[in-house]
Formats: sequence, structure tokens, C-alpha cells
Amino acid sequence: MKYFTQQKNTEGGFVILFSVLISSLILLISSGMFRVIQKEAVLSSYARESQRAFYAADSALECGLYVDLVGVGTPPTSPFSASAPVDASFACGGDTISSRYLSGSGGTENYDYPFVFRYYNSNNNDDNSCAYILVEKNQKTTDLTVIETRMTSVGFNTCIADPNGDPDMINIPDFDDPTVLERRISIIYNK
Repeated sequence: MKYFTQQKNTEGGFVILFSVLISSLILLISSGMFRVIQKEAVLSSYARESQRAFYAADSALECGLYVDLVGVGTPPTSPFSASAPVDASFACGGDTISSRYLSGSGGTENYDYPFVFRYYNSNNNDDNSCAYILVEKNQKTTDLTVIETRMTSVGFNTCIADPNGDPDMINIPDFDDPTVLERRISIIYNK
């Protein structure tokens, strides 16, 4: 005679099913948190790079405004002269800047005297940003007493030397970099 009878265990798989469910839930929450953190990191890096491009454009615009309004040389004259437009060089941001008069261009609508220069602040070695400036002038009166000036500064967050090795082509935007950003600032004034 058997005193003990075997009972059928009906709860054997419940613990395994419960642990798989809890593990899946934790994994799902963790992957969601990882995606949020990853997107926040990308967003903050874009904000930093955007700020870098904006500051490059702003510095270049300040440089252009300074040399146009204060002048360079003795006596101080603007390198962006509508009365005698020529290529010029001036010091700004610790570098020698060369501006070019775009004689064949004719400027954009309502502006007859376009100048362009590249700006790179070599005093800040941690920053690879650079900018281009387009200075456009238009005479408002026939005796050149009132001249309207429009300056457009285009800043880039990441710049390199010319990949082809041209020594005159330094600090050009790195368009191969997927994180390159561009910021523009424009100002119009009469002088």
C-alpha cells in the first residue's frame, strides 16, 4: 500500500514565464531610455555646433564692420570703397585678411560694388570655424556722399585647409563632414 500519492504540479512554468515577462519589460524600458539619451546627446551637439557657426559669422561681420566704419591705413580709409574699388589687405582677428573686389560680378540687385573675404580667427585654436563675408555697396547719390552697404556673413562650424593642397585656399568649409552647419547674418546701413 502506498501512503504517498503523486500530485501533479500545475505551477511549474509560472516562475519562468513571470521572469521572462519582467526581463522583457526592463529591456523595453532600458532601450527607450537609451534612445532618449542618444537623441539628447545628438541635439546638444547640434546646438553647440550651431553656436560655433553663428559665432564665426558674427566675428567676421564685426571685422567687416570695423574696417569699413573705422578704416585702415593712414589716413584711415575703408577697404570696401565704392569710389575706387580695389583688392585690399587688412589686419583683423590676429590675421591678415585679403578682400577681393568682384569686378566682373556687378553685384546683386541694387548693389554695384561687391567685395568678398574669408575670415578665420586663428587666436582660438580649439575652434575650426570660418566665415565668408560678402560686402556690397551702392551709391545713393551721384556724388557718393551717401552709400548704402549690405554685409552678409556666412559662418561654418567646421573648416579645413584645401584638400588639393592649394596654400591660398585655407579655412574652407568641410562639406564632406556630415555635421557641417551654416549660419548667416546680414546687416544694411548707410554711411
